Amino acid sequence: MSLDIRGVWKSFPKPRPRGFRRGSSSPAVHAVLRDVDVRVEPGELVSLIGHSGCGKSTLLSIVGGLAHADAGTVELDGAPVVDAGPDRAMVFQNYSLLPRLSLLRNVSVAVGASRPDWSR
Repeated sequence: MSLDIRGVWKSFPKPRPRGFRRGSSSPAVHAVLRDVDVRVEPGELVSLIGHSGCGKSTLLSIVGGLAHADAGTVELDGAPVVDAGPDRAMVFQNYSLLPRLSLLRNVSVAVGASRPDWSR
């Protein structure tokens, strides 16, 4: 399986400063990823390392189809990544289960949210 990331950019709005008034100029954006290019060939093992907040999870979310890049392309085996799919998964460092639901119900909620076209 090959992965080709070309020219990926992703920005998020900066929080509004204290005392921000409606009608004044909008807050600037914070560019998290700027022109990222990565090629991973079949069989290669790659690690992303960096300090907290440098964009590792943002990039992986884009590769997983959980987020969309502002610019650039992501291709997996030559096919563009546009949404989440069953051929990719992301294991988060901290789990995010709904505490009042069983494990089966948590999985059902997650799959139902990402794949509403799947039957039970």
